[in-house]
Amino acid sequence: MRRWAGVAVLAMGIFILITIEELPIGVLSVMAPDLGVSEGMAGLAVTVPGVLAALVAMATPVIVGRLDRRLALVLALVAVVASCAVSMLAPNFAVLLLGRVLAGVAIGLYWAVLPIVAVSQVPPSQQAAALTLAFSGTGGALVLGVPLATWIGTHLGWREAFAVVGAGALLMAVLIVLLARPVRSETPITARMMLGATGNRGVRHAITLTLVLVTAQFITYSFVSPVLQEAAGVPLQRISAMLLLFGIAGVIGNFAIGPVIRRSAPLAVLVIALGLGLSLLAVLLVMRSPGAALAVMPLWGLFAGASSVTIQSFVGSESRGAVEEGTALNSAAFNVSIALGAGIGGLLFETVGREGMTLVSVAMVAVGVVVIVRYLRRGSSDRGRPPRHAETAPEAG
Repeated sequence: MRRWAGVAVLAMGIFILITIEELPIGVLSVMAPDLGVSEGMAGLAVTVPGVLAALVAMATPVIVGRLDRRLALVLALVAVVASCAVSMLAPNFAVLLLGRVLAGVAIGLYWAVLPIVAVSQVPPSQQAAALTLAFSGTGGALVLGVPLATWIGTHLGWREAFAVVGAGALLMAVLIVLLARPVRSETPITARMMLGATGNRGVRHAITLTLVLVTAQFITYSFVSPVLQEAAGVPLQRISAMLLLFGIAGVIGNFAIGPVIRRSAPLAVLVIALGLGLSLLAVLLVMRSPGAALAVMPLWGLFAGASSVTIQSFVGSESRGAVEEGTALNSAAFNVSIALGAGIGGLLFETVGREGMTLVSVAMVAVGVVVIVRYLRRGSSDRGRPPRHAETAPEAG
């Protein structure tokens, strides 16, 4: 029972991390004018932590060595507390970005070690289920975290939203210490091992797919609030409800993709890529009214919510002996993609408008579909096996 309690609290931790990472998206329309910047410029609040998270994620396995990976998660959540405090008190956008630097450090630490700690809480036969449960926190953040923070931001103030998330991070840090089992690496990861992992076919493809698909997703999703208002005519007060629908569908997608992952992780990535492409096409061509938004947002969320666990499962099944290195590199790619998405999306939103921005997202997803189809045709390296995490082991007790 304690094993699964440990996995559950890890999921609540990533719930906090995703919420703080995407919080500026939900409060963009109220935060930007208050700080005296445009919505495109405010998108840097997502870009900056994404870039830093990528750098931290790549360095984490080398830095922590044989140290308890669980403590890295606790430090990440403490950094979230500090980030929220700075953001809440920020008198201008420059100070807010300083707070977002701390958020980037936290995100990189947590993402790099979460899968390793999660699967080490349970026996090998239950690792796939543990990974699914741990990543359900990402969908949970979209269901409750980001919409709740958006509601607080639009009704009480965006600073109050940061305060609530900071308090939640402190609570999760305590729970992880109490409930999660310590996890140490039997073989410390070196910089040479990290570099060598880039030669692994499965790791290379995971990084490529993450860079293409996640960047495509966040080019448009980073500016979903103005898209909903301008394209679909959704009032500002109902944006949080639309994000709630998106998030509920995301949680469903996170668990629904499980049977496909168990059959073949590369096939699951193909399903996600095709679903994201169709969803973004619907955003571009169909989402022209509040009623249409009610149909499109859950469809989009269904596939977006399953992307994290699907690509991480791809790393676990296809990296063959480089799981921890592959996890860190993929985490870096994931956060770079969020940053790129927000940055490119802001540039496109300001220059070619929301339709051109979404069209770029669709084109990038199409590239991702081609990549995974070619991978499947050439044959995966370890199709159908559950993720392997032999490099790490939980401590006794």
